[in-house]
Amino acid sequence: MTVDVALGPGSSTWERLGQWRFLLVMHRALVLQAAHPAVGAAVAEFSVYNARPWRRLFRTIESLHTYVYGTPAEQRRELARLERLHRRMQGKDGYGRTFDAGDATARAWVHLTLFEAVLTMQRLGGEPLSAEETGRFYDEWRRVGHRFGLAQDDLPATPDEFRAYFDRVVAEVLEDNATVRDLLSGSIYRIPPPSGLPVPGLVWAPLRFAVVTAAVQATTATLPAAYRERLRLAVVPGTDLVVGGLHQAVRMVAGLLPKPWRYLPLAAASIRAAETPARVLVPESFFGTVLDQSGDGVLRWSDFLAMAREISTHLDLDEKDEDAVHEAFHSWWEQLCTATGTPADGSVTAAAYAVALADRTYPGPAGRERGYGAVAAVVRGLIDRDGNGEVRQDEYTRLLDHSPRRHELIAAMRELDHDGDGTIRGDELELALREFLVGERDFEAARHLLGRV
Repeated sequence: MTVDVALGPGSSTWERLGQWRFLLVMHRALVLQAAHPAVGAAVAEFSVYNARPWRRLFRTIESLHTYVYGTPAEQRRELARLERLHRRMQGKDGYGRTFDAGDATARAWVHLTLFEAVLTMQRLGGEPLSAEETGRFYDEWRRVGHRFGLAQDDLPATPDEFRAYFDRVVAEVLEDNATVRDLLSGSIYRIPPPSGLPVPGLVWAPLRFAVVTAAVQATTATLPAAYRERLRLAVVPGTDLVVGGLHQAVRMVAGLLPKPWRYLPLAAASIRAAETPARVLVPESFFGTVLDQSGDGVLRWSDFLAMAREISTHLDLDEKDEDAVHEAFHSWWEQLCTATGTPADGSVTAAAYAVALADRTYPGPAGRERGYGAVAAVVRGLIDRDGNGEVRQDEYTRLLDHSPRRHELIAAMRELDHDGDGTIRGDELELALREFLVGERDFEAARHLLGRV
């Protein structure tokens, strides 16, 4: 199965699906998905969402954003993962009915509820999509569905046909099941604090109750009326007004933020990478924009030490690897001091740096044993752990798992993946690093690694 070219910047899908405010309709979408008999049965039988709710939520969002904002190689891997997952989710539900999570009708429903969720987000936010924009978005979303294995006949052809399909499924297919009830009134009241959030139990319990109660009421108020009646759910009077007011307030606040801040991390990183114009580095200006970490106009060993620490943090290094990084950076510092006639405990001025460049005493040959060449070689070795000359995306993704700028770094590394197959050549990575370290080319990932973006 093949995956075509990503929708990319400027598409309606890129603009809307990755926004933080999509989380306001996420729970509603999950309820509608679980209400489908096959989906509800598969979740009840195989999902661990009630034991690991945060992990399940973040993994769902990451999967969704991968097949919207990812490269073709990332999309292919995610498609293969989902196919393997769904193949194993088969059985019989509590009524003895056979279910299969890979069934095309169930997968189409899950896919289309996300389209409907965006329409709901826009409507509740006071900015319903025009007929033209709805058609554009729907055409794009059908393409995403096709690349993930849904056939032409599995998805309604037009937005009008989708509305008829949606109403029919709500009226004739969706059911009241244990998974839906659990989402609306069960396990969500046992959600633990997010990992890393030090909230005492006495504080978390009432906070969780208030937030979850509000979320359930918001979901209930915005469910299709026919399905809400089937569940015999009562809506507190005025809830729809409060929900609409919340959505509109969030939309207005988001509109005041810089564009990347309106999006979840993976979406924001992809949008930023696509929209940021390429920088043209000038070796002399590189002094102030990258090397001078303190911004005081001169270079000291402390600036190079700061860059070494930054890389160690991003790559989450142990003591041995951290020592190797520091030694390489110290060798680079000594190389620069020698070229500019500066004592190792002194400082290099911008003027001295410029003279060394002009006289070609710096940077000089890029040997791998010392200087900036050693830095590039060490960093390459840390990323290309198995030393096979190729760096797969899953390798550097795992490596950057603890990086505070994980998503930005992963997006920036794609610069070297010229054919989109998810693999970077080790020698090309090392060359890009060498040329960046002396200001001969820009390399966005290196800026992130050194802490100067």
